Amino acid sequence: MGSRSLPDMLRSTLQSHVAEADLQDDEELRNILDKLTKLSSKVAETKARVIAQRAEKNK
Repeated sequence: MGSRSLPDMLRSTLQSHVAEADLQDDEELRNILDKLTKLSSKVAETKARVIAQRAEKNK
């Protein structure tokens, strides 16, 4: 199991706060969650690219 990225952890924490009624599920929160999702995808893509470059370098 890989480690979770910071955007994933932030999104999970925010969703937990919504579930506990600490935060309201409003448009601002949905925008933040959407941006965190996009950032998480970029982190995963970059991580995969770095791993591939390292593997190519070690051949």
